[in-house]
Amino acid sequence: MSENLHTALRQGQESETTDEIIGVLTAISVVSKRLAKRLTLLEQRSAEKEGAKTDGKHTPISTHGD
Repeated sequence: MSENLHTALRQGQESETTDEIIGVLTAISVVSKRLAKRLTLLEQRSAEKEGAKTDGKHTPISTHGD
């Protein structure tokens, strides 16, 4: 019986470790998603600023072929 108890305890510890690893990886994933979203927004803002530069005559330079 002692061996069964040790096996059960070991499996319980492995389960806790697995759950902890899953939690850490999930947290990393959430943070990565937030960072990617923020970087995308910063890139868009930067592109908008570049598009809003003037050509010296105070008229915006358009990158569109309108």
